[in-house]
Amino acid sequence: MKKLIAFILTAALALTALASCGTDYSKLEIIDIGEETEYFGIAFREGSDMTRKVEDITAELIAEGLFDDLSEKYEVGAVDAEEYIPSANAYTGSGDWDYIRGKGTLVIGITDYAPMDYKENGEWVGFDADYARAVCEKLGVTAEFKEIVWSKKTLELEAKAIDCIWNGMTISDEVQAAADCTIPYMYNKQVAVVKKTNASLYTNSLDSFAGKTIAVEGGSAGASVVSANAATAAGLKEVEGQTDALLEVLSGASDAAVVDLLLAKALIKK
Repeated sequence: MKKLIAFILTAALALTALASCGTDYSKLEIIDIGEETEYFGIAFREGSDMTRKVEDITAELIAEGLFDDLSEKYEVGAVDAEEYIPSANAYTGSGDWDYIRGKGTLVIGITDYAPMDYKENGEWVGFDADYARAVCEKLGVTAEFKEIVWSKKTLELEAKAIDCIWNGMTISDEVQAAADCTIPYMYNKQVAVVKKTNASLYTNSLDSFAGKTIAVEGGSAGASVVSANAATAAGLKEVEGQTDALLEVLSGASDAAVVDLLLAKALIKK
């Protein structure tokens, strides 16, 4: 964690192709609302032998330098070898790996979420997309990316519409109740985003957004943060994606959005 928090909080992404549909996000400003650090993991079906298998492969990839390369490429922070110690139950013989190996693909549930998964020249790229392909190469299967509605992610997993959730996914109590998660490979936090012209109206506390309409992605960590705060719960407005939440603010349909810092940093250039 030692290199991650500062890196996440200060790194300004210089990826000019990330802003979806040419939208100018420069009129927005990020406000730290004092939320705790979150932990990104990968979710597999309950009792899956894939969880430990992917942890073991991830440890190999970290030792080989992949995370250093991806952290530099996408300007985000990721754990190092000292921090990533595989610990998931092996669940030998669960049958999930046999099922995936039999069809030859690992279907990965994602959303358009820079810098983790986003499209460039028609191809999914990003920290998670590149990381997933590297894991699949070692597994001997093909990575197949499938866009999902984030609020339905665990239902998609249980129904075998996807084989895992791998998209800057915050390890939450909700997810852990419905799936098996790997240990964290990256850290993040929730922030508020407002129009620059309105930034002086708020402090570094979610309470300062009382009475405001706050856009969040349905089923996201941001939605949990806003709904759990008595001062802001009534103003929660769920939309389909985190970029949709930012568009709500740009259009004036919402006063603020609560989204992942990684996404906000990627899209809001200063």
